Amino acid sequence: MKKTDEEILFPDVKVGKVVVKPWSFGVLFEISDLVDSVLNKMESKNLGFDSLFTSDGTITFITIGKLFTIASPEVLKIISITTGLSDEDIKKLPMEDGIKIAFTIFSQNRDTIKNALNSLT
Repeated sequence: MKKTDEEILFPDVKVGKVVVKPWSFGVLFEISDLVDSVLNKMESKNLGFDSLFTSDGTITFITIGKLFTIASPEVLKIISITTGLSDEDIKKLPMEDGIKIAFTIFSQNRDTIKNALNSLT
């Protein structure tokens, strides 16, 4: 899915009181083991990375829900590192905000994730 001009110029997204920023290079070092664990858990459930996306390249909230059920500790930590919030503060968020934050993080960084994975094959 191609990013809009607005998404390119203003990549930060505010969800409730939380500002979600795209990952920096340094964040990749912090989350690499977490992402690896999520991908391994997806593989064990026969969920390939490409299966997460719809035909137009977006990801559905149902898919985000599946990721929560198979890799919730990792998803929680990824959200914490990305937003700078503690695990406890994240757990206190309204469910809608938490899901939107997870969706936003994935959406902001999906091209980076996909390109990195493609370069490994």
